[in-house]
Amino acid sequence: MDDISNHRMDVREFMARPPFNRKGLSEQELSLLCAALTHDSFSSEALNLQPPVVLESYERLEFLGDSVLEFIACEHIYLNSELKEGKMTDFKQEIVANKKISDRILEKGLGIDDVMLVGHGHRGPKGNIIEENMRADSFEALIGAIYLLYGMDEAKRIAKDILI
Repeated sequence: MDDISNHRMDVREFMARPPFNRKGLSEQELSLLCAALTHDSFSSEALNLQPPVVLESYERLEFLGDSVLEFIACEHIYLNSELKEGKMTDFKQEIVANKKISDRILEKGLGIDDVMLVGHGHRGPKGNIIEENMRADSFEALIGAIYLLYGMDEAKRIAKDILI
């Protein structure tokens, strides 16, 4: 249970920093943002706690966030290039690829690895062991949560700041 309480505090601090700049989160906002930063390995382990705890992982939000990111990338390419459709698709795929998202998060020093709630299999002596796809998926989930909470303009602002 301490992991869950600590995670809520960590998410509050994470969201208060740039590029998010969100302070004074409501319980609804915090719950959704915590889900965006919770890997299914922790959600599965939480069911074995005494008493069991049901926690949403980032998977559903990732589904939404993936589409939101693709839309943002497509709109950006359409409005800022004269590329033909095939090249537009290639460029979009380059922007939203897990490796690109993961690399940009690391380059920007976002610190998402430290705030993700993961199961014991993803913890090491020096902190969380986050794989490239986990980092990208959690960021997509975060974009999905931001879209739901604050709208498309805010999702675009953050996605562009990090990825484009």
